Amino acid sequence: MPTRTRLAAAALGATAVAAIPSAVFATSYVVRPGDTASDIAVRHGTTVAALLDANRMATPELIRVGQMLTIPDASLALPAYARGAVDSETYRVGRAEGVFEIARRFGSDPTALARTNGIGVNAPIAEGDELVVPGHLTRMNALLSYVAGDIGVDLRLLRAVGWAESQWHQDRVSPTGAVGVMQLEPFTGEWVSRHIAGTHLDIWRAQDNVVAGGLLLRHLMTKHEADIAATLAGYYQGDASLATHGIYDDTRRYQREVQALIDQDV
Repeated sequence: MPTRTRLAAAALGATAVAAIPSAVFATSYVVRPGDTASDIAVRHGTTVAALLDANRMATPELIRVGQMLTIPDASLALPAYARGAVDSETYRVGRAEGVFEIARRFGSDPTALARTNGIGVNAPIAEGDELVVPGHLTRMNALLSYVAGDIGVDLRLLRAVGWAESQWHQDRVSPTGAVGVMQLEPFTGEWVSRHIAGTHLDIWRAQDNVVAGGLLLRHLMTKHEADIAATLAGYYQGDASLATHGIYDDTRRYQREVQALIDQDV
């Protein structure tokens, strides 16, 4: 993993794992108060465009509370390097939660969730128990795709950096304190929030973590005139360190690793 003091220099030049629900296995969804098209799409591991197309709707504003939506195929195309990886995550049961409540939190089908854990949908589960929630890769791929389009950063770059850093796991915390999918130090998240995003980003939440990492990559791509190698060096080692010490061997390895991932994302 990168030396995060270097990442801070780049910026200057769970963890709510379930904050964004996992992919569903249901084929329909009833719109609830407060839902938006993007919320529903990410929750179900798809895109807004695919959701609208499946329901023959021209704009997301046409979605209304109580409406039954058809959910398109949740399996967005994964890059080759992610295929075959473990497609689940664990969740620690909270107070008074059952299968239905947890399934709703993750946007998953209760029957599929229960079957994965070898229990019935009405089985009693205790606070502190751990359940396996399927659909992790689909959920994270949908989130990365949504964020890339929303903030205007290259999707292949964002996915590859996220995979190299954490294999798309928000619950990863490095020995130096780097957090989440994009492995950001808290002070880096604060810098991105203040100087790029213009709003607070909570890097302990999956969506904010990906947004912060994506904004940093976009900033570096602009600064380095779309030079991917220079952008990766800045993300990993930091531009200030590069200017002072030159490029480290581990930075070169990181560049090669991420570029190889990008090349597999076709």
